[in-house]
Amino acid sequence: MATTLESSQKSSQSASKKGQRASNDDALLSTSADRSDFWRSCAPHGVVGEASWKVWSRHLAGRRASKTLKSLCRTDESPLAWGLDFEQLTAQAVDLLTLVDKLGDQRKAKSRSSSKQLKKVLTGWLKGTKALPQSIDFAMECLAVAHLLPRIAAEVDSEFWWELMDALWQVARSSADWRADAELPPEQGLAQQLLAGELSLTLAYLFPEIRAVRKLRSSAHEALSEGLLELLNGDGLVRAPYLEFQRPLLACWTRCRAIGKSHKKNCWSSNAEEQFQCLTTHAIALSSSTGEPLLAPSHNESWTPGFLQNLLRLGGDAADLSAARSIFGKKLTRSLTGKESNRIPEISDHCEWAGLAYMRTDWDRSAPTLALDFSTPTLRLDVWSGTQRLMSGDWTWETTVDGKKLESVGSWEEACWFSDEDVDYLELSIDLADGARLERQILLARDEMFLLLADYIHGTVEGEICHQYRLPLDSSVSFAAEEETREGLLVAKRPVARVLPLALPEWRVGPRVGELTTSDGQLQLMQRREGRNLACPLFIDLKKSRASKPCTWRQLTVAQSLEIQSQDVAVGYRAQCDKQQWMIYRSLDEPANRTLLGQNLSIECLVARFLAPSGEIDELLEIEG
Repeated sequence: MATTLESSQKSSQSASKKGQRASNDDALLSTSADRSDFWRSCAPHGVVGEASWKVWSRHLAGRRASKTLKSLCRTDESPLAWGLDFEQLTAQAVDLLTLVDKLGDQRKAKSRSSSKQLKKVLTGWLKGTKALPQSIDFAMECLAVAHLLPRIAAEVDSEFWWELMDALWQVARSSADWRADAELPPEQGLAQQLLAGELSLTLAYLFPEIRAVRKLRSSAHEALSEGLLELLNGDGLVRAPYLEFQRPLLACWTRCRAIGKSHKKNCWSSNAEEQFQCLTTHAIALSSSTGEPLLAPSHNESWTPGFLQNLLRLGGDAADLSAARSIFGKKLTRSLTGKESNRIPEISDHCEWAGLAYMRTDWDRSAPTLALDFSTPTLRLDVWSGTQRLMSGDWTWETTVDGKKLESVGSWEEACWFSDEDVDYLELSIDLADGARLERQILLARDEMFLLLADYIHGTVEGEICHQYRLPLDSSVSFAAEEETREGLLVAKRPVARVLPLALPEWRVGPRVGELTTSDGQLQLMQRREGRNLACPLFIDLKKSRASKPCTWRQLTVAQSLEIQSQDVAVGYRAQCDKQQWMIYRSLDEPANRTLLGQNLSIECLVARFLAPSGEIDELLEIEG
């Protein structure tokens, strides 16, 4: 739903009132255009007088100082279309954006357009400017009209042209006090940057001859600087709710950066420039190998060659270029220019303020990738294996004790983040009713190529605990369960991953304490036991070459002071895929000196390679607790 900006005057006021004098600086431009102090020295001679419109329209048609947006961005694509799905825009917005692209070079505009159709579309837009809605559609319409104005002066009369200019001026002036705020709904945050930032900067660039319009550079500089500093985390990472609009926001800032570069003066502060450069790296990392944005709705647009090229040219460095060429196919990267670097950016990052984490095994097109949005209790994830998306959507869960559902009573909090050459690891926790707690582990092993997703329920009253979580499979992926054992394969056109429910008995003839199944396109793990605590780990082997190889797993006996411990105290597992084996240990009570598989452990958590037949281990992750 769109809210509205405050407008001091109606934008539809006729430009025929040129002779009237403005009472303040917010007056319509058309009422002051016949004053010599209205124009800067770069305006053409004769722009004030009887032949003013003829002089002005001829000047707009023939000047070369203000290049088209395509020329500034050195692309044949339409920069205004970057990051947008036209199916999500209003028909009017699509018509205006299409007109900008159709008219092309302003010197050929007359032969390519229909003046009657052009005026019809623009008249429809003018009627909608009275409310000045705060919406993405309206913002894109305003930008389209701004880029059309220099090209259509020869096709419309002076009164209509100035009426359009007045409407844009009113929008830009009314947007100036609209502040950037990360707490705003993302739609409004994007609209604010498009209107208060890009529109003002665009008008100042396109019409430097008009003194008042040229001054919009200052308000644009302030709005864009504030936007980059307020909407990002200080290290270039957007808050998770903004991921849906990250590509359009990037497009806005990339276009502004191109305009600013043409001014030989940056369009934002030096601190904001640092944020834009960091954001460029994150934007590449938060992309799939196919160019789609991670954790964004399916309708979000993938990179286009021109968009990616401009982002890297204006905000990237040699390391970003190397990463992009490693991840994306030739279709996206063949037009990229510049020297690559042996140095590469970090492949994983996270931020609790942003409620966002992403993990990669490598900067490589075939590398497994995971992104996680934990900004709300409904956690979302996006998992890829190379160019194949495996999961995307809400990672939902439900916990009951003796049939009573334990609702969450807070939000996700970060308990631990760890990243090195072996693993990326994130642990989150959320409080539940009746003093219980859910801890969630996400571990991506880089060289080992497996993903561990585990839930641990702590501190419930004694009773039958039942916990289940559901992972949203991509529509192209199905789960093929084995007949005799409880594991299964994730299958696209061919097997792409193997899934092992470590806490369940391997063979189906064993005790029925849970099940790994699919329902409504979701992979569902359900487990139950009598006690106070419960562990629900899921081991996903992402190495495709192991998918057809033998596998097995076992629950391990944990001992303390020569006594076997219950699963309320600690759990241990051993998993094997082909010839590789791993050991996983988790304390569910206070850490103490315990043993399993001949190892003495006084820690909270351990994930390690198990080296058979020696029985030694090679640690991947150790948490002391």
